[in-house]
Amino acid sequence: MAPEETGFSAPRGTRDLLPPASSAWQKVIRYAQDSFSKAGYQPVETPAFEQTEVFARGVGATSEVVTKQMYTFTDQGGRSLTLRPEATASVVRAVLENNLHRGALPVKLAYFGWMYRQERPQKGRYRQFFQLGIEALGASAATVDAEVIEVADRFYKGLGLKTILKLNSIGHPGESCRGSYNDALVAYLREHEASLAEEDRARIATNPLRTFDSKESSTIAVMSEAPVITDHLCSDCAEHFVTIRSALDAVGIEYELDPRLVRGLDYYTRTAFEFVAGDLGAQNAVGGGGRYDGLAEVLGGPPVPGIGFALGLDRIMLALGDIALEPAVTAYVVALGDEAIREAFPLATRLRRAGIGCEFDLMGRQMKGQMKDAVRSGARFAVIIGEAELEAGEATVKDLATGEQERVALDRLEEWLGA
Repeated sequence: MAPEETGFSAPRGTRDLLPPASSAWQKVIRYAQDSFSKAGYQPVETPAFEQTEVFARGVGATSEVVTKQMYTFTDQGGRSLTLRPEATASVVRAVLENNLHRGALPVKLAYFGWMYRQERPQKGRYRQFFQLGIEALGASAATVDAEVIEVADRFYKGLGLKTILKLNSIGHPGESCRGSYNDALVAYLREHEASLAEEDRARIATNPLRTFDSKESSTIAVMSEAPVITDHLCSDCAEHFVTIRSALDAVGIEYELDPRLVRGLDYYTRTAFEFVAGDLGAQNAVGGGGRYDGLAEVLGGPPVPGIGFALGLDRIMLALGDIALEPAVTAYVVALGDEAIREAFPLATRLRRAGIGCEFDLMGRQMKGQMKDAVRSGARFAVIIGEAELEAGEATVKDLATGEQERVALDRLEEWLGA
C-alpha cells in the first residue's frame, strides 16, 4: 500500500517488518539463540556504531564495504563514527577492550543484530539487514573451524533448510603461502588485464585475491581459468585444511570444495566457507564465514586467532518461505453485557498470569464482531461470559475449530485451558 501523499515512507533499502512476518523472524532468532547456545556460544551485544577506524582497519581499507558501502558520519564532538556494516570487527574490539582474551579460552560468543551497508537494494539484500553469527576467539586448532561450521550446518538442518556447504582455504598472508600465490595471481591478471572489468583492474595492485569475488561477467570469465590458492598452500595451511575436512567427514557434514571461494572482507585467513540455497537464484548465499587470525593485531591487540560466521536472516527467510507459527493466544474472552464487559479484563489478566495467552474485545463490538475477532486472533477457544454464565460462576468455552462447546467453572478455567 502506498503511503499517504503527505506522509513518510521507509528509507530506500529498508522496510517495515509487520505481523505475521515479524513473528516468523522472531521464531527463527529464538531458535538460533537456542541452537548456538548448545555449543556454548553465549550472546554478546555491541553498539550499532563504532569508531570508523574499527571497520576501516578491521574490514580493510581497500574492501568494497569500506570504500563504497559504509554509513559514516561526524558527531557533534567531531568524531568519525560508522554504523556497523558487519559484526566481527566489533566483537573482536569488545573482546580486546574487556580483556576476555586473557581469561578462559576460547571465547565463544553469539550475536543477533542489525547491520548497515549503502549498496544497491535487490531481492534479499537491504541497506539495513539482520545477521546471526558466532565468533570463537583464542584457539587456532582446526577442530574449532569444524565446530563453527557444524553449528551453522545444524542450525540450517534444524530449520529444514536445504543448503550446500562450499569450502576452501585461502592460506595465510606470509610469503611461504599466500604471498607466493599472489605473485602468480598478479602475473595472470596482468596478462588478462584488458578483459577485466574496469573496477577489477584496480584490485590487481591493492587486493588481487578479491577479483575472485567480482560480480562482473567479464571478470568472472577471466577468473574461471586463474591459478587457485589451494595449489600454493604452505604445509601448515594444507595440513590445517585436511584436518578440517577429516573432522567434517567424521560427523557426516557434506561439502563441496571450491578453490575459487574467497570472502568479501580483507581479514580472512585459511578457512573460508559459504552456505548456499539453490532456489534463490543469483543471490543464493544464506551465510558464510572463515578464519581471521590477524584481525586482533590489526585492531591494536595481541595475536588472538579467531573464526566465525554470519548468517543473513533476510535470505534465510526467503529460502524458508512461509513458516508455521503456533498461535500465541489460546483464549479470547467474549463479553456480553455491561457486567461481563467489566469482568473481561480481570479474567484475561488472570489467564495471562497463569501462562495462558488471552485477548478480549477492546473496541466495544457486539457478539458477532467479538467472535470474528476471536478467530482473527488465532485463539483456539472463545471464552464466552454473559449474565447467565456469571450468575452460575461459569463460562461457555467454544472450540473455534470444531464448534463444540461446554460450560466450565470460572475457577477451573486455567486448569481446563492449560490441559
